[in-house]
Amino acid sequence: MTDLAKTTKPLSVVAKLCYAFGAVGNEILWIVFGAYTSIFLVDVAQMPPLFATSIIFGSRVVDILCNVVMGPMIDRTDTRWGKTKPWIVTSALFMTVTNALIWYVPDVGTGGKLAWYIILYVVMVLAWSGFAIAYRAFVMFLSDDIAERDSAIQYRAIFTIGGTVVGMVMHGQILASFRRSEHDSCDNITYSANSSTNSSVDGVSLEMTRTGYMVSSAAVCGLLLLSLTAVVFGTTERKDISATSGGKRDQNMFKTAKIVLTFRPNVYFLLAFFFVQVPLSIGHGAIALYVQYSLDLEDQIENVILALMVASAAAVPVIGLVVSKVGRKTAYIYFELAAVPVFIGFQFVPKGSLVVFPITIGIGVTTLAQMYIPWLMITDIIEDCYLQTGERLDTPFVAIFLSINSLAITVGLIMGTIGLEIGGYKLGSCVQPDTVGSALRILASTCTSVLTFIGVVFAWRYPITEDRRKEITEAINKRKLSRNSQPDEIQRNGSLSNMNGKALLPEETSKPQGLQEEDNLLSSELDLSVLLDCRESVV
Repeated sequence: MTDLAKTTKPLSVVAKLCYAFGAVGNEILWIVFGAYTSIFLVDVAQMPPLFATSIIFGSRVVDILCNVVMGPMIDRTDTRWGKTKPWIVTSALFMTVTNALIWYVPDVGTGGKLAWYIILYVVMVLAWSGFAIAYRAFVMFLSDDIAERDSAIQYRAIFTIGGTVVGMVMHGQILASFRRSEHDSCDNITYSANSSTNSSVDGVSLEMTRTGYMVSSAAVCGLLLLSLTAVVFGTTERKDISATSGGKRDQNMFKTAKIVLTFRPNVYFLLAFFFVQVPLSIGHGAIALYVQYSLDLEDQIENVILALMVASAAAVPVIGLVVSKVGRKTAYIYFELAAVPVFIGFQFVPKGSLVVFPITIGIGVTTLAQMYIPWLMITDIIEDCYLQTGERLDTPFVAIFLSINSLAITVGLIMGTIGLEIGGYKLGSCVQPDTVGSALRILASTCTSVLTFIGVVFAWRYPITEDRRKEITEAINKRKLSRNSQPDEIQRNGSLSNMNGKALLPEETSKPQGLQEEDNLLSSELDLSVLLDCRESVV
């Protein structure tokens, strides 16, 4: 029988590096977008908190819905450049242009700015969805070897975190250099609930901050284009794999979505991922606000976010080791369960204390586990569904997964913004009342810890254990061996049937539709071992 190693084309290190580098620009853009959206809209664009919530919610709803539609569209794409690359290129170019405009504050009044940001945020999330679905599904078409795909995902996780650290340092330091200027008018001003003289940010300071966002935006756009170049010219899509992806061609997207959403392992996986992702989204979206208003450490915002990113980068080998030792499901449960007491710690950080840094480091480790392990688990789910249904639904699974991710991020960002509204946030004020800080403490500790624990419960119910995963891998490998040995078997069967065709083939082959029956016998779905047993019995 054909050796599996001979039928699998190895994925070169250069291809893995180029694929992984493709995530750098996209992830920097998205993490900056997520971490600074709330504070930018409220403090820099001077939008009321509820307007900011409307912008975030509206764009995310479009994102969630379009993922369901965009997945099948990508799956049905067939061009000379492959299934996913046209989407990667087009979406990245749209993201670049939109990112250059989205951090600009037009002088058109509150209503005009609301329309401006709704349109740009919708375009941004649509472009990001197209890129994310195509790029994440692309790994399934790089190689048919599960180990090679897992290796490419690990490369991607390392580059994502490493590149994000560099990008966040760049973004944070640019903003800090503009914020810490002689134009800062908020120094030594205190808030009084009964005072009508509470100062607001002056025009010069606000313009400096806006300029900082624009400069940072230009740098992020440059990194995005560089990452796109690496993916386009450094990787190759295996068309022999991508051509087999997708369900039945006459099957509509709703039936495909039903298969994905009702597949039992995927149900538990998506529920677990959602309830863990919401707290992390709250943390990413509200961390800057928490540091500024709960701890009065505005000058440490960039350093806290940097600590989170560095911790994530440093945790890559640790998480990889734990996954290899205890398996994917168990490692995921361990890391997310450990996040519960870390989240609770946000409630007890004293105002002005740097104790927030070790807590942030713990969240950074959890963040990487959430970014890395689920993408390993989704490949197991795709392969398991293929074994049970006979249909490869790579892109729809990724699309639904990203829809749940977008939903979780939306809920997290909205909860952060509503927390400001409940706390009594004063638009344009340099210093906020203590109720704002208290609301953010509850949000960052109680809400996040409870939701994370619920996610751990669903992860515990996830049925693909390490033993089941090994069974899936063995079954997939057997199918590959059968598929690759089929031409040799057909040739031998053809020679033998020339000598004694009547003994090998059923009598229906002598009928007019015999040729069709013979085609069915030799189709890719035929278990050739049955034909071999028949031949041996004849001999």
